Amino acid sequence: MCLLMTLLLRPEPRLESGLWVVVFTLPIIVVHTMAVSIASYRLIRTVARQNRQLDELRRTDAQTGLAARSHWQEVASASLERFHTHAEPACLLMIDIDHFKPINDLHGHTVGDEAIQVVGRVIRDCVRAQDHAGRYGGDEFVVVCSNASTATAQAMAERIREQIATVRLRELPGLRLTSSIGLAEATDRQLQLRDWINDADAALYRAKHLGRNQVSAFLAPAAAANAALSVVPAPGL
Repeated sequence: MCLLMTLLLRPEPRLESGLWVVVFTLPIIVVHTMAVSIASYRLIRTVARQNRQLDELRRTDAQTGLAARSHWQEVASASLERFHTHAEPACLLMIDIDHFKPINDLHGHTVGDEAIQVVGRVIRDCVRAQDHAGRYGGDEFVVVCSNASTATAQAMAERIREQIATVRLRELPGLRLTSSIGLAEATDRQLQLRDWINDADAALYRAKHLGRNQVSAFLAPAAAANAALSVVPAPGL
C-alpha cells in the first residue's frame, strides 16, 4: 500500500533537458547540411565536367583533332535541312590524299599517320569559324561549309590544296603530298545527307580522273555526260 501511494503521489517527471539538446545539436545539424550540400554540388560539377569530356571525345577524331564522323554528319544534316527550309547555301568538300596507299606500303604506317595528322592541321587552319572540318575515314576528310556559296567553297578548297602541297613530313621531308578535292553544293535534288555525300564523292572521283591534285565541282548528270566526251580517261585510278 505504501508503495502504491508513493507512486501515485510522486510528481510527474519534467524533461527540462529537451531545449538544451536542440540548442547544442542545431549547429551540428546546420554544419552537416552545409557539408552535404557542398559535397553534392562538387559531385554534380565533376559529373557534368566528365560528361562534357566524354561528349568532346565522342565528337572528336583522336588522330587528327577534327570532327568525328558522327558529329560532322549531324552538322551536315542540319546544314542541308537549313538549305531546304530557309534556302541557306551550303557546300560539302570531300578531300583525299593522293597516292596514300603507296605511302603506307613503301614508307610504313608511321609516315602515313604523320601525313594524316599534318593534312588534318592544314584543313583546320584553312576553314572558317562557321565551317566544320571532319574525318571521313582513312585518308579522306570532309568540310561542311555552312552558309557558303560555291565560289567561297571553291576558294577554300583551292587554299587547302595549295597548303597541303607545301607541307613536309618530319619522318620523310622529301615526300611531297598532294590532294584531290570534290565540291558539291546543296541542291533541291539532295533529299538526304547520303545524296549530298554521293555528289561530293562523285566530284572527288572526277578530280582524280582528271589527274589528281586539283579541285573539281560536282556536275549534274547531263553536264557530266557532256564533259566526259572531251575527257581522256586517266590511267591508274
